[in-house]
Amino acid sequence: MKSIRQTGLPAASPNISLPGQWARALAAAGIVAGLYGSLGGSALLFLLIFIGLVMLGGLLLQTLGPRKIELVHTLSSSQPTAGNGVLVAVSLSFRSRLPIPWLMIEERWTCGDHRLLLFPGFRREFQYTYRLEGLTRGRQQLLCCRVSWGDLPGWFTGTTAPEAGHSFKVLPSPLYLGKRQSEEGAGWLPDQVPSRGRQRPDEGFDIRNYQPGDPMSRVHWKNTARRGFLQSRVPEREKGRMLCVVLDNCPSSYEILWESLPPRGQSALGEPPFERAVSAALGLLLSAERAGAYTQLFTGGWPEGMARYDGLGVIPGRVLDTLSEIAPDGTRSLSRLLEDASRQWIPGMRVAVITGCPDREAALTISRLLTQGIKVDLYYVWDRKAPGKRNSASGPGQRRPSAEAGAHVSDSAPVLSDKLTALYEAGQGGGSASPEPMSGLGGSEASGPAPAATICGSLGRQGAGLYCLEPVPPAGSSGEERTDGEARKPSAR
Repeated sequence: MKSIRQTGLPAASPNISLPGQWARALAAAGIVAGLYGSLGGSALLFLLIFIGLVMLGGLLLQTLGPRKIELVHTLSSSQPTAGNGVLVAVSLSFRSRLPIPWLMIEERWTCGDHRLLLFPGFRREFQYTYRLEGLTRGRQQLLCCRVSWGDLPGWFTGTTAPEAGHSFKVLPSPLYLGKRQSEEGAGWLPDQVPSRGRQRPDEGFDIRNYQPGDPMSRVHWKNTARRGFLQSRVPEREKGRMLCVVLDNCPSSYEILWESLPPRGQSALGEPPFERAVSAALGLLLSAERAGAYTQLFTGGWPEGMARYDGLGVIPGRVLDTLSEIAPDGTRSLSRLLEDASRQWIPGMRVAVITGCPDREAALTISRLLTQGIKVDLYYVWDRKAPGKRNSASGPGQRRPSAEAGAHVSDSAPVLSDKLTALYEAGQGGGSASPEPMSGLGGSEASGPAPAATICGSLGRQGAGLYCLEPVPPAGSSGEERTDGEARKPSAR
């Protein structure tokens, strides 16, 4: 529970309409008095007395009206997550020597507005609640708060503006991923569907290709029969207890691919790609926290070569604040970020790379890390066709030809050897380029190997674990057949 206290000081802000209110009342009284003086009559006398009483009530209301107005906001959750709502409980209190006919409270947040009309009478305290829906990640601020009151005819009103500027932070909604793709292009597991919600980090076990020295008791015979070659279980004590999360926040990495644009006349489905990337980063950190793993977090906008977080146990609040406020405005490319992060890696640490669309420079850097024996899991939103392949099947996420033409390696990019480049490109050649598997709305089984003609497919054949964060339509449906109301579910690739 988080309380936000607001006190209306001064008791009443300067009312710029006050001269107009009195001018209107005096004009009405003058007209009625003139008519009564010339024509007489009980009706005009009644109107004149009524206007006089209204003016007297307005004078008393403005001099003895509400004072020391205090608003206290209490949030139902101190750390709400994006996409959900938060319940706001408001406690209102004030002082007044007169009964107040009506009271209006208006509040404007960056995530929504609220307005409430009360009839206090002799009451001086109120409690009410309302809900702010559809929260977005970041800082939500109370832009302005205004309390107004007045008499029954509405001729005389007063207003006060309690101090605004209070805010609360909305964390990204954590995205928890299921089992990762078996290593070295071994195929697809049927339950590789990410889900949002709390899961046990050590649920089940990891499966990898058989390595010399593995005892026969670790062989997973069911998976071996399905794939045609030996697969081994990874025992609990061999699971990685060290994780480095590298979150790419370079804006060029999250430019929507031309092939991924929705059809004309349709809006884009799902949340923005960078929001999915941040959600995946938080999900990995929370899973590592529950597993008691040693964790590092690298992202842009920080001194080069330094981790945003480096520790064990409960994630500190400053890391959550970083993830709630981070934006795709980094100046370092993913390849440079990986180079900086690799200087602080510990032997045996698993690396999770989260990006929008990996480019060739980043792919070469990841390929070099894989050849050094580092376990890398790549979380991406779009894939693109691997450069230099003329007869390969087109990948689902090609850029425009103009985007590929003229691409060059910047001076700040890591310089890789010809042998490493050949090794990376060799990963594109094995196997045919079949369509990417898709998981339907009901979580259908993914089938088929990763396409080797794409950058991510090439890295997958070298042993990188692949996760696609982009929601995909059900198998057998095209983008033109989708409607805006259909939700897409992300898939592991």
